Amino acid sequence: MGKLVVRIVENGHSYKINCDEHTPVESVQKLLESISGIPFKDQLLFCFGSKLESHSPLSAYKLPSEQEEVFLFNKSRMRINSPPPTPEKFKIAVIPVNPPLSPPSSSVPHPNLDDTSDPALKALPSYETQFRNHLQSGSAIYRRTLAMFEICERLLREQEVQERALDVAKGNLDHFYEMVCQNYTEFMKCYSQQDCSHRKFLADFGREKEKLRSIKIMPLLQNANRKCLLDFVDEENLQKVWEECSSSHERFEKKVLELKTEFGDLNSQVQDLFSCKTSKFIKDVELSVKEHRRFMDEQKSIMQALSEDVNTVKKLLEDCLSRQVSPSPILPHNAFSALGPTYNTHEKDYLPKMRACDSAISTLLDFCTDKKNESNLYVHNYMQKIARMQYTIKDLRYKFSVFSEALKHQNEQFHQLKVLHGVGPAYMACIAEVERRKTATNIYMENAEKLSEKLARERDFEIRRRDEFVKVHSTFIPPDILAAMGLYDSLNPCYVNVAPLPGGSTTLAVTDTTILQNDAETKIEALINEVSKFERESEINRNLLDRLRSCATSADFADSLRVLAQSLVSSAEESNEDSTFELRECIEIIADKVGALSRQCADLEENRELVNTLCTKNQLENQVAVCMLKCHVTLTSGGNWNGICRF
Repeated sequence: MGKLVVRIVENGHSYKINCDEHTPVESVQKLLESISGIPFKDQLLFCFGSKLESHSPLSAYKLPSEQEEVFLFNKSRMRINSPPPTPEKFKIAVIPVNPPLSPPSSSVPHPNLDDTSDPALKALPSYETQFRNHLQSGSAIYRRTLAMFEICERLLREQEVQERALDVAKGNLDHFYEMVCQNYTEFMKCYSQQDCSHRKFLADFGREKEKLRSIKIMPLLQNANRKCLLDFVDEENLQKVWEECSSSHERFEKKVLELKTEFGDLNSQVQDLFSCKTSKFIKDVELSVKEHRRFMDEQKSIMQALSEDVNTVKKLLEDCLSRQVSPSPILPHNAFSALGPTYNTHEKDYLPKMRACDSAISTLLDFCTDKKNESNLYVHNYMQKIARMQYTIKDLRYKFSVFSEALKHQNEQFHQLKVLHGVGPAYMACIAEVERRKTATNIYMENAEKLSEKLARERDFEIRRRDEFVKVHSTFIPPDILAAMGLYDSLNPCYVNVAPLPGGSTTLAVTDTTILQNDAETKIEALINEVSKFERESEINRNLLDRLRSCATSADFADSLRVLAQSLVSSAEESNEDSTFELRECIEIIADKVGALSRQCADLEENRELVNTLCTKNQLENQVAVCMLKCHVTLTSGGNWNGICRF
């Protein structure tokens, strides 16, 4: 037997169930229904991120295990219209103002001490009664405070359970969210490729029709209904197909846009949900419980002091009673004199502190209760969000299957438009196939002729060999026997006859090979034009580079650049190219900058000699002044320093 730890998500309560590995999950659910009040049909058990199935034994999930916990989710609380959880309240016993005193713990009856002449001895029973009263009051306060603090700790543990449960729920949601993300990515990849292809078919429909209309088929293949390649298809029906495909493509595009919007909303909701920190309630409660633990420590120390004081006064009372029975020295008065201050300490220090601690823990309990109720409501709303997202994910996965089928159906619908694009290439392929067959037939006929010659040679060799055999053996064997044995039979000749290629096919190949040749020549001509244009541009760039190099090496760089810019103006007007005008403007700006720098350099050269002269003169004057200056310092009788300069 082992213990199965079950955590209730909606309130954080925990249960330990005695069971073994052979116990069915269904039995655990029935027991949980009786102790937690959650109906069997609304129970959803999770462990290790996996759902526990009712028909499986606990051993299928490596349970029971005290190290692993099972979380119980209430499906009825996850519905949208489910009411919020009822706030938790805790009823704590009220502390009586004057609790009834317990009977004296001393078993020795003491006589009435009212007749004694010693006032301290007379007041001793009263002190003993009051001290026991203080201890009982403190004990009542401590029990109440301890009960409240234990509730606070339990509320903290329950919130920690709820935090772990939400992590399990988020992990389960993340698993299905990754699946729907993968479905979405795969669908959008297929849709993007197909959408691009279909758009091209729709856009090229008119141009493709005109292209087929312009290609005439050979006279040999023409008839009253077929003059061009477009006549190979039903143009009217194809136009209707194009209109239907265009309308279907537009409708499907809108549906896909709605699907993208729905997935985008789901993605935003999931990211917002995952960004929520469930520990925001726990941290405050954990910190407060930790800070208030000192109040419990303080109450424990006070209770220990009260208990010691009760034992002290009880011992004094017993000592006094024993001295009255048997003569003995008088008790020292300092033992009695300490009872008064101790009583005052109880009344004015210990008990007020204990009530203050009780009040602080009571405030803590209210705080923890509020936070627990907030946590319960947060878990309730959080699980409803997860339920809505799981429903959306389930709906999206179903839609992806529907959209995938629609994608296939639309592809089949566009297949008829693809026929229009395939007519031209298929026609050209047929022409090429005719030429290939002509070549293959010629090769085949050549091989047949060679085979016929080879067979004729082999027949002649065989006939000679038979004749020689009959000639040798006819002397010994009668002719009728040889004839009966078939040795006079001759070998029939073999004729290889291959029909030539039909003349129409040859004409077709020659005629439409010209079409292919013309198409190839057109492409070659366009390529030659591109190459010529590139060569002209390269020549212009080389000339421009040479001219810029000559400008850089000239004496007057700025003027050379301006001349180059002016020459570019004329060439731009001839070629009518915007790039040449822009280059000319850039060169003019550079020329102006270079001219300004040249003028500044000239001004600096003019002023350099003057500056050098002034610097030399200034240095000479400073050297003369230093040589002529002599400073003598003397100390006057008043202690002041006087500097006397002599030139």
